[in-house]
Amino acid sequence: MAAPKVAVVGAGVIGLSTALCITETCPSCSVTVLSDQFSPNTTSDVAAGMLIPHTYPGACNSKQWFKETFTFLFAISNSPEASEAGIHLVSGWQVFKNTPKEELPFWSDVVLGFRPMSEAELQKFPQHRFGQAFTTLKCDCPPYLLWLEKRLKATGVQMHTRKVADLWDLHSEYNVVVNCAGIGAHQLVGDEKLFPVRGQVLKVHAPWVKNFIRDGDGSTYIYPGIHRQLVPLQMLGGISPGFQLPPWKGMMG
Repeated sequence: MAAPKVAVVGAGVIGLSTALCITETCPSCSVTVLSDQFSPNTTSDVAAGMLIPHTYPGACNSKQWFKETFTFLFAISNSPEASEAGIHLVSGWQVFKNTPKEELPFWSDVVLGFRPMSEAELQKFPQHRFGQAFTTLKCDCPPYLLWLEKRLKATGVQMHTRKVADLWDLHSEYNVVVNCAGIGAHQLVGDEKLFPVRGQVLKVHAPWVKNFIRDGDGSTYIYPGIHRQLVPLQMLGGISPGFQLPPWKGMMG
Protein backbone atom coordinates (compact mmCIF):
# COMPACT_ATOMS: atom_id res chain seq x y z
CA MET A 1 0.00 0.00 0.00
CA ALA A 2 1.36 3.40 -1.00
CA ALA A 3 2.12 5.86 1.77
CA PRO A 4 -0.70 8.40 2.26
CA LYS A 5 0.25 11.75 0.76
CA VAL A 6 -0.51 14.74 3.00
CA ALA A 7 -0.32 18.40 2.01
CA VAL A 8 -0.10 21.07 4.71
CA VAL A 9 -0.98 24.50 3.29
CA GLY A 10 0.81 27.29 5.15
CA ALA A 11 4.33 27.57 6.59
CA GLY A 12 3.77 29.65 9.70
CA VAL A 13 4.15 28.25 13.19
CA ILE A 14 0.82 26.38 12.93
CA GLY A 15 1.58 24.89 9.52
CA LEU A 16 5.08 23.69 10.41
CA SER A 17 3.97 22.42 13.84
CA THR A 18 1.10 20.54 12.22
CA ALA A 19 3.42 18.98 9.65
CA LEU A 20 5.77 17.87 12.44
CA CYS A 21 2.89 16.42 14.46
CA ILE A 22 1.63 14.44 11.46
CA THR A 23 5.11 13.14 10.70
CA GLU A 24 5.72 12.00 14.28
CA THR A 25 2.24 10.50 14.68
CA CYS A 26 2.16 8.78 11.29
CA PRO A 27 5.73 8.16 10.09
CA SER A 28 4.47 6.28 7.04
CA CYS A 29 2.82 9.42 5.63
CA SER A 30 4.50 11.41 2.90
CA VAL A 31 4.14 15.03 4.05
CA THR A 32 4.60 18.16 1.93
CA VAL A 33 4.35 21.77 3.12
CA LEU A 34 3.02 24.19 0.52
CA SER A 35 3.13 27.96 0.97
CA ASP A 36 3.67 31.09 -1.07
CA GLN A 37 5.86 32.41 1.78
CA PHE A 38 8.35 30.84 4.15
CA SER A 39 10.33 32.40 7.01
CA PRO A 40 11.27 35.23 7.31
CA ASN A 41 8.22 36.39 5.33
CA THR A 42 5.34 34.83 7.27
CA THR A 43 2.93 36.43 9.71
CA SER A 44 4.41 34.21 12.42
CA ASP A 45 7.80 35.88 12.02
CA VAL A 46 6.50 39.04 13.67
CA ALA A 47 4.47 37.33 16.39
CA ALA A 48 5.39 38.14 19.99
CA GLY A 49 5.40 34.44 20.85
CA MET A 50 4.32 34.71 24.50
CA LEU A 51 2.48 31.66 25.79
CA ILE A 52 -0.58 33.33 27.37
CA PRO A 53 -3.92 31.92 26.18
CA HIS A 54 -7.27 33.61 25.66
CA THR A 55 -10.76 32.35 26.32
CA TYR A 56 -12.75 31.70 23.14
CA PRO A 57 -16.50 31.01 23.12
CA GLY A 58 -17.21 27.39 22.28
CA ALA A 59 -13.60 26.25 22.67
CA CYS A 60 -14.15 23.68 25.41
CA ASN A 61 -10.68 22.15 25.04
CA SER A 62 -8.72 25.37 25.57
CA LYS A 63 -7.03 24.20 28.77
CA GLN A 64 -6.05 20.84 27.30
CA TRP A 65 -4.57 22.53 24.20
CA PHE A 66 -2.66 25.03 26.31
CA LYS A 67 -1.36 22.38 28.72
CA GLU A 68 -0.11 20.17 25.88
CA THR A 69 1.55 23.14 24.17
CA PHE A 70 3.17 24.30 27.41
CA THR A 71 4.45 20.78 28.13
CA PHE A 72 5.90 20.44 24.63
CA LEU A 73 7.66 23.82 24.65
CA PHE A 74 8.78 23.45 28.28
CA ALA A 75 10.61 20.26 27.34
CA ILE A 76 12.42 22.11 24.55
CA SER A 77 13.32 24.96 26.92
CA ASN A 78 15.05 22.41 29.16
CA SER A 79 16.95 20.74 26.34
CA PRO A 80 20.26 21.51 24.59
CA GLU A 81 18.19 22.78 21.65
CA ALA A 82 16.57 25.60 23.63
CA SER A 83 18.84 28.34 22.30
CA GLU A 84 18.60 27.24 18.68
CA ALA A 85 14.82 26.86 18.94
CA GLY A 86 14.47 30.27 20.61
CA ILE A 87 12.39 29.10 23.58
CA HIS A 88 12.94 30.25 27.16
CA LEU A 89 11.13 30.88 30.44
CA VAL A 90 10.23 34.45 31.32
CA SER A 91 8.58 35.93 34.42
CA GLY A 92 6.51 39.07 34.69
CA TRP A 93 3.23 40.79 35.42
CA GLN A 94 -0.16 41.09 33.76
CA VAL A 95 -1.98 44.19 35.03
CA PHE A 96 -5.61 45.32 34.79
CA LYS A 97 -7.26 48.71 35.19
CA ASN A 98 -10.34 46.92 36.46
CA THR A 99 -10.61 43.59 38.24
CA PRO A 100 -11.43 40.91 35.64
CA LYS A 101 -14.45 38.63 35.99
CA GLU A 102 -12.13 35.65 36.33
CA GLU A 103 -9.42 36.49 38.83
CA LEU A 104 -8.13 32.94 38.51
CA PRO A 105 -7.88 32.13 34.77
CA PHE A 106 -8.23 28.56 33.53
CA TRP A 107 -4.51 28.37 32.74
CA SER A 108 -3.29 29.50 36.18
CA ASP A 109 -2.24 25.98 37.23
CA VAL A 110 -0.39 25.33 33.98
CA VAL A 111 2.07 28.22 34.06
CA LEU A 112 4.63 28.41 36.87
CA GLY A 113 4.22 30.29 40.15
CA PHE A 114 0.90 31.97 39.37
CA ARG A 115 -0.27 34.36 42.10
CA PRO A 116 -2.19 37.64 42.50
CA MET A 117 0.04 40.70 42.70
CA SER A 118 0.46 42.33 46.10
CA GLU A 119 -0.65 45.88 46.86
CA ALA A 120 3.00 46.93 47.03
CA GLU A 121 3.59 45.56 43.53
CA LEU A 122 0.46 47.24 42.13
CA GLN A 123 1.70 50.60 43.38
CA LYS A 124 4.41 50.33 40.72
CA PHE A 125 1.65 50.38 38.07
CA PRO A 126 -0.48 53.53 38.53
CA GLN A 127 -4.12 53.37 37.37
CA HIS A 128 -4.17 49.58 37.64
CA ARG A 129 -6.28 47.88 40.31
CA PHE A 130 -5.46 44.22 39.83
CA GLY A 131 -2.59 42.13 38.61
CA GLN A 132 -1.20 38.63 38.19
CA ALA A 133 2.41 37.47 38.46
CA PHE A 134 3.61 34.25 36.83
CA THR A 135 6.30 32.57 34.75
CA THR A 136 5.51 31.34 31.27
CA LEU A 137 7.33 30.51 28.05
CA LYS A 138 8.37 32.82 25.23
CA CYS A 139 8.96 31.51 21.76
CA ASP A 140 11.22 33.67 19.62
CA CYS A 141 9.42 32.90 16.37
CA PRO A 142 12.07 33.47 13.65
CA PRO A 143 14.56 30.95 15.09
CA TYR A 144 11.70 28.62 16.08
CA LEU A 145 10.42 28.50 12.51
CA LEU A 146 13.91 27.69 11.23
CA TRP A 147 14.26 25.02 13.91
CA LEU A 148 10.96 23.46 12.83
CA GLU A 149 12.02 23.53 9.18
CA LYS A 150 15.29 21.81 10.10
CA ARG A 151 13.46 19.03 11.97
CA LEU A 152 10.99 18.56 9.14
CA LYS A 153 13.66 18.32 6.47
CA ALA A 154 15.54 15.79 8.61
CA THR A 155 12.46 13.53 8.52
CA GLY A 156 12.07 13.83 4.76
CA VAL A 157 9.25 16.38 4.64
CA GLN A 158 9.18 18.29 1.35
CA MET A 159 8.70 22.07 1.30
CA HIS A 160 7.58 23.81 -1.85
CA THR A 161 6.97 27.48 -2.55
CA ARG A 162 3.57 27.42 -4.19
CA LYS A 163 0.60 29.73 -4.21
CA VAL A 164 -2.51 27.65 -3.54
CA ALA A 165 -5.56 29.44 -4.91
CA ASP A 166 -8.07 26.64 -4.29
CA LEU A 167 -7.76 23.62 -2.00
CA TRP A 168 -9.56 21.52 -4.61
CA ASP A 169 -6.56 21.99 -6.89
CA LEU A 170 -4.69 19.61 -4.60
CA HIS A 171 -7.19 16.74 -4.46
CA SER A 172 -5.65 14.85 -7.36
CA GLU A 173 -2.14 15.03 -5.85
CA TYR A 174 -2.78 14.36 -2.16
CA ASN A 175 -4.93 12.05 -0.07
CA VAL A 176 -5.23 14.56 2.78
CA VAL A 177 -5.06 18.37 2.70
CA VAL A 178 -4.67 20.34 5.94
CA ASN A 179 -5.51 24.04 5.82
CA CYS A 180 -3.07 26.05 7.98
CA ALA A 181 -3.21 29.20 5.87
CA GLY A 182 -3.83 31.52 8.82
CA ILE A 183 -4.92 34.97 7.70
CA GLY A 184 -4.62 33.67 4.12
CA ALA A 185 -7.81 31.65 4.70
CA HIS A 186 -9.77 34.86 4.06
CA GLN A 187 -8.94 34.50 0.38
CA LEU A 188 -8.24 30.76 0.16
CA VAL A 189 -11.60 29.55 1.49
CA GLY A 190 -13.59 32.79 1.44
CA ASP A 191 -13.70 33.21 5.22
CA GLU A 192 -15.03 36.77 5.36
CA LYS A 193 -15.14 36.74 9.18
CA LEU A 194 -11.34 36.53 9.23
CA PHE A 195 -9.54 39.85 8.86
CA PRO A 196 -6.39 41.51 10.18
CA VAL A 197 -6.33 44.33 12.71
CA ARG A 198 -3.83 47.14 12.92
CA GLY A 199 -0.87 46.52 15.20
CA GLN A 200 2.56 47.97 15.80
CA VAL A 201 5.63 46.14 17.06
CA LEU A 202 8.98 47.71 17.88
CA LYS A 203 12.15 45.80 18.69
CA VAL A 204 14.59 47.83 20.77
CA HIS A 205 17.93 47.24 22.42
CA ALA A 206 17.16 47.33 26.15
CA PRO A 207 19.17 44.57 27.86
CA TRP A 208 18.11 45.73 31.32
CA VAL A 209 14.52 44.57 30.66
CA LYS A 210 14.33 41.05 32.10
CA ASN A 211 10.60 40.67 32.82
CA PHE A 212 7.45 41.02 30.75
CA ILE A 213 4.74 43.61 31.46
CA ARG A 214 1.40 43.06 29.76
CA ASP A 215 -1.88 44.91 29.83
CA GLY A 216 -4.65 42.52 30.84
CA ASP A 217 -6.47 42.76 27.52
CA GLY A 218 -3.28 42.14 25.58
CA SER A 219 -3.48 45.43 23.70
CA THR A 220 -0.06 46.65 24.86
CA TYR A 221 2.98 44.83 26.15
CA ILE A 222 6.71 44.81 26.75
CA TYR A 223 8.41 41.44 26.28
CA PRO A 224 12.08 40.68 26.89
CA GLY A 225 13.91 39.05 24.01
CA ILE A 226 16.59 36.44 23.58
CA HIS A 227 20.27 37.27 23.11
CA ARG A 228 21.12 37.08 19.44
CA GLN A 229 24.78 37.63 18.63
CA LEU A 230 25.16 39.36 22.03
CA VAL A 231 22.37 41.83 21.17
CA PRO A 232 19.22 41.25 23.26
CA LEU A 233 16.17 42.80 21.61
CA GLN A 234 13.05 43.65 23.60
CA MET A 235 9.63 43.70 21.94
CA LEU A 236 7.15 46.54 22.48
CA GLY A 237 3.77 46.10 20.87
CA GLY A 238 0.14 47.03 20.72
CA ILE A 239 -3.00 46.44 18.69
CA SER A 240 -6.29 48.13 18.08
CA PRO A 241 -8.80 45.24 18.21
CA GLY A 242 -11.65 47.22 16.72
CA PHE A 243 -9.77 48.62 13.75
CA GLN A 244 -10.05 46.62 10.55
CA LEU A 245 -7.45 47.21 7.88
CA PRO A 246 -8.48 48.23 4.37
CA PRO A 247 -8.07 45.67 1.53
CA TRP A 248 -4.73 43.96 1.88
CA LYS A 249 -2.59 41.32 0.25
CA GLY A 250 -2.88 38.27 2.49
CA MET A 251 -0.06 36.09 3.75
CA MET A 252 -0.32 32.37 4.34
CA GLY A 253 1.09 31.24 7.64
